[in-house]
Amino acid sequence: MAKKPTSGKQHDILDEGNEKIHEVYNNAEYVFEKYKNVILGGVAAIAIAAGGWWGYNNLVKGPKEEKAKDAIVYAQRYFEMDSLSAALNGDGKHLGFEAIAKQYGNTAAGNRAHFGAGVCQLKMGNFAAAIKHLEEFSTEDGVLTARKFGCIGDAYAEQKQMDKAIDNYIKAGEATDNELTTPTYLYRAALALEQSGKKKEALELYKKINNAYPNSQEGLAAEMYIAKLEAEAL
Repeated sequence: MAKKPTSGKQHDILDEGNEKIHEVYNNAEYVFEKYKNVILGGVAAIAIAAGGWWGYNNLVKGPKEEKAKDAIVYAQRYFEMDSLSAALNGDGKHLGFEAIAKQYGNTAAGNRAHFGAGVCQLKMGNFAAAIKHLEEFSTEDGVLTARKFGCIGDAYAEQKQMDKAIDNYIKAGEATDNELTTPTYLYRAALALEQSGKKKEALELYKKINNAYPNSQEGLAAEMYIAKLEAEAL
């Protein structure tokens, strides 16, 4: 016996889908009309922000980066010639690290100028100024990070602020692991610890250097200090 068709209007699954789409569309249209000003305002804000970002990068930051890059060339040349005063302060025609760091501090070249100024000030005996510039310098390069903290450690050591010198030497030694900077700065930290009367900590660090970097100059020198401190402890 044939099955009787269901009474009433047939309900097709495609019609159900269309009904749902129509409902979503109507809801979306309602939401848009209700919050039209807010939505359009948000879109406009995004467009303005994007335009501002493009303008800043292409019309302000880009040219400033180029000017800083051109300016630092002369300071670097003077630094390589060991003309520290000209490298730091300029030659009357070209800017030195000091002025470049001040005028272009938010550029890559300005950032490097802080490092150059810090090293110049350190070599010239202006230790507080050296620390200030070096602390402004930032980099993701491990070796340069080691040099940064190592120079800060030197500046504090010259001022007899040994605790701060030790902290920065250890930061320098731990910034990256290699046969050059790591044993160098850990060795300076060990010497500073010994000079500060912290002989136990110094002995432990000498042993660490000797074990980890036995073929380095510092590793070989550490053997002598290990023998001396162990003899004193007897």
